[in-house]
Amino acid sequence: MRRSLLLVAYFYPPSRDTGSLRPASMARWLKHLGHEVTVLTTSAYGPSPEDARQPVVRAADAQLWRARLRGGDRVDALFDADTYGGRAHPLSKLIVPEPLALAWAPFARRAALRLHRERRFDCVITSSPPESVHLVGRALRRRGLPWVADVRDAWTFEPLRPRFPTSAQRRLDEHLERRWLGDADVVVTVSRPAAEDLRARLGIAASFVPNGWDPALVDAGAQSSGVSLDPDRVSLVYTGRFGSYGRDPTALIDALALIASESPDAAGRLELVVAGPLTDAEAKLLSRDVSPARIVRAGSLARERSIALQREADALLLIAHPTRTQLLNIKLFEYLAAGRPILALAAGTEAGRVVEEVGGETVRADDPESIAAALRRLAARELAAPSPESVGPYTYPAPAEGMAAAVEEAIAARGG
Repeated sequence: MRRSLLLVAYFYPPSRDTGSLRPASMARWLKHLGHEVTVLTTSAYGPSPEDARQPVVRAADAQLWRARLRGGDRVDALFDADTYGGRAHPLSKLIVPEPLALAWAPFARRAALRLHRERRFDCVITSSPPESVHLVGRALRRRGLPWVADVRDAWTFEPLRPRFPTSAQRRLDEHLERRWLGDADVVVTVSRPAAEDLRARLGIAASFVPNGWDPALVDAGAQSSGVSLDPDRVSLVYTGRFGSYGRDPTALIDALALIASESPDAAGRLELVVAGPLTDAEAKLLSRDVSPARIVRAGSLARERSIALQREADALLLIAHPTRTQLLNIKLFEYLAAGRPILALAAGTEAGRVVEEVGGETVRADDPESIAAALRRLAARELAAPSPESVGPYTYPAPAEGMAAAVEEAIAARGG
């Protein structure tokens, strides 16, 4: 049945942050499935040539006002430069659940109510983070509209957000999570650990709708990455940034140094290529001498060049520490589509589970000796690429079909 849907997401193109990928692909493929999709997002990143085609409505955002005071006309993506810092914005320690609850959510709520009066949607989907996006879903549900809350990163479970300094703030944050997500007709998550946490801790029967690779992105891919790979070495490529809780390359570099001293022939057949922004500490770590192995710092690449580099690689590297069991890097789905062997330093995480499911190599991210053993197998070209059949559930339109099923469940829950 054709449905009229409102998809509310803060991160959306032309934002180049990875948080925009799922909402953009969901909107595109829900439309391919026959639904009418209106997107409500922020004006902070500026307009896109695709806005009229979707259509896309952009609500006011105080972040844009701040950018204009500094002479800009939009907010830049978080990690466009070759360097970045891991320091959180000061307001993130003050405003619960996060600063966009004041900077954007009130304007988005007003715009959503107006759009619903004009278009009479069948269901609203709100996609977090930021968590305050769910204010829009609650407001529309109070007016009878079925609501699906899409949780890309868990809220208080293994959070990426900085810890609030006071117990009163933490209690309020937990209360808002319970109240807001508990009000949704259906909650979906991108990882099984996050769904299991909501069921066990809050009694919310969350569903699992994974991320996936969007074949439409292939058309936008560059012909070449422009990165020079050594044809005489096995090129292990990592794209994106390391810097978040749950991704630390220290044990990997320790493993390369271990191979360099114990197995120099194997080390001489390896190069690690990192294409993404680095903190000063990460840059220093990657400057470590691991010869005869080689480390290449390729800098930040446009998304199209990153996708091209993944296809040029001999193997692809994923890092996810078991301190974040829910971690399921969006780049994993790009890796699956590239058809290259995957070395996942991700045992004990959702990302590791998926790599094991498709036949990749998985070891713990904090165990240099196990990583070194895997690198020796890589140098001997013993790692196999995932089969196309195993990648199917993680390729669109499959995730959009899962979201469409969640929409029907929400409508049924409201007696639609």
